[in-house]
Amino acid sequence: MRYAISYVSTATKSLNNQEIENILKNAEVYNNQNDITGLLLYSEGNFFQIIEGETEKVNFLYKKILNDYRHKDIIQLFKKPIKKESFDGYKSDFISEDARYNISRLQNYQHYIEVLDKPTQKAVSNILRAFLV
Repeated sequence: MRYAISYVSTATKSLNNQEIENILKNAEVYNNQNDITGLLLYSEGNFFQIIEGETEKVNFLYKKILNDYRHKDIIQLFKKPIKKESFDGYKSDFISEDARYNISRLQNYQHYIEVLDKPTQKAVSNILRAFLV
């Protein structure tokens, strides 16, 4: 069965930009190698992530995420079975002040959430807006 989990969290104060870039790159490599699709965004001290894949893989990864010292205040947005993935791979992005106002980037990410049910689409869309606008 396919499964999806999404959350937001706050980076610990000790993380610098290079460490954040490493987290984003490593997540993208690991998840693409393990057939996990989704998205990881970092902006202004916060992470937003959606992970999708086989239930066991997603739950295993989420347990690792919950125990990762590099972030705190994890708020789970949803955790549920899905019929098909929203994403065709795993992507990560560092949203800087210079890149925040790119409306095409927002539209690109919103395209991926169209397969989610309407209430979840709305919640994820609002979070994406907060990260990108």
